[in-house]
Amino acid sequence: MKLSIEDLNKMKPVEVLDNEQVKERFISLFEKIHGGSGDHFYEKERFNFLKLIQAKPDLQQCTGFSIYGCFLDVAQNGLTLEQGPKALMYIIPYNFEVVKGQKWEKRAKLDISPYGELIMRLQSGQLSHADKPVIVYKGDIFQPAVKNGVKTIDYSPKIPRESKTIIGGFIGLTRSDGSRDFFWMLPEDVERLKKYSEKKNRGKANALYNSSDGGIDSGFLEAKILKHAFSCFPRLKVGQFSTLSTDEPDEMAYGLDVKPEQLPQKPVYETQYAEDYPEPETEDYTESQDNEPETIVIQENNDIF
Repeated sequence: MKLSIEDLNKMKPVEVLDNEQVKERFISLFEKIHGGSGDHFYEKERFNFLKLIQAKPDLQQCTGFSIYGCFLDVAQNGLTLEQGPKALMYIIPYNFEVVKGQKWEKRAKLDISPYGELIMRLQSGQLSHADKPVIVYKGDIFQPAVKNGVKTIDYSPKIPRESKTIIGGFIGLTRSDGSRDFFWMLPEDVERLKKYSEKKNRGKANALYNSSDGGIDSGFLEAKILKHAFSCFPRLKVGQFSTLSTDEPDEMAYGLDVKPEQLPQKPVYETQYAEDYPEPETEDYTESQDNEPETIVIQENNDIF
């Protein structure tokens, strides 16, 4: 007998992770897509998932169905939930409008970081290598160009540094056919992202846009460069409960007695990110609504990716 949404929503998040049917589905899905030992991956990611749930009271209030979907997406994506300076994925709680202006509930979603997206693109064969993002400071020689349709960059760092002022950054990518590509960001690109952050977060941009002598934090810019470098690449297949900066979720079978319309559609929610939490930059990511409940404030002690 398959689980239903109603069955899952009666469970606490911990009960979802320990359910035998959920375990079997997780292992089966992982081994079908990635091969290897699904049992080992299940035990490891169950432990990581539980740590995040225990650390965040908001996650403990999320629906069992959304917890189930996120956990299954961990198996599908094949990425670890282990946290650190460059975590591959995060579980984010949000307020979901079930009935317009009348009923809301807390759900969880899986947010794939730029570092997680990089691994997925390497595994899919879209890339064979990605250089470490380079941060450019005032005084460096930095001249991006396009010659005969090919992107090039003339770069030479000023050593010792002339200034701590960041004026941009770039990354070199090697495609599976061996061809090279470059992506760069200039001050006007950073300013555009900063204004979007202000708009999304009610007039207050992420503090990391101004944390380094009034300019953007170098590690934060590295993540932005990596994330937006993939904007011209083909879509990746991600789970229904996962988000990427450049993709809409794909449909997959979750092993439930569920109709297609019961699966989560494009979410309608408002999430306020704390200054020390990595913020998604998807332009159509959030739709503001009237009569919404109190905004969830997510706090994370890990370093920013």
